[in-house]
Amino acid sequence: MRNTVFMLAALLLASSCGNSDSDVADVLFVQISGGAVLTGSTLTLTGVDEKTGWFTDRPVREAGQVDTAGFVRAWGEGPDSFAAFPPKADFTCAVDGEVIHRVVELRQASRDGDELVYEVSAVGNGSADSEIACTGAAHLFVDSKAQKRDESGGFTFIRSMAS
Repeated sequence: MRNTVFMLAALLLASSCGNSDSDVADVLFVQISGGAVLTGSTLTLTGVDEKTGWFTDRPVREAGQVDTAGFVRAWGEGPDSFAAFPPKADFTCAVDGEVIHRVVELRQASRDGDELVYEVSAVGNGSADSEIACTGAAHLFVDSKAQKRDESGGFTFIRSMAS
């Protein structure tokens, strides 16, 4: 019995170590703003940074920045775009000293000056029924589906965001 458990553990370990495909990576985007308001169906980031940071999960471990304007422009480009597959995001800010987290699905993005506006729907137990007005900086962590590396070594969807 002990040998069987050991063999099973070794097989599981070996199968998890074999996933080193560096041509595919999960990408997380990070947007920072001076403030934000979340209502039932709209998230407005005010004083949004000109750059949107991104980083990948293991095994690729890369990071960079794209122009926020390019991020919005690329929203609906291609069959694997955010418009086709709306991403989930964690919206985080402080309201009167209390840190608030809401998980939302981002349905549409638009930019007007230093404001970035998303159409959203609540995910899970987080309710977007009441208005949340941040009293300081706000952060949005956008989880994308796996990105495939293109022939020039970058990620196609991220490259489409370059201005």
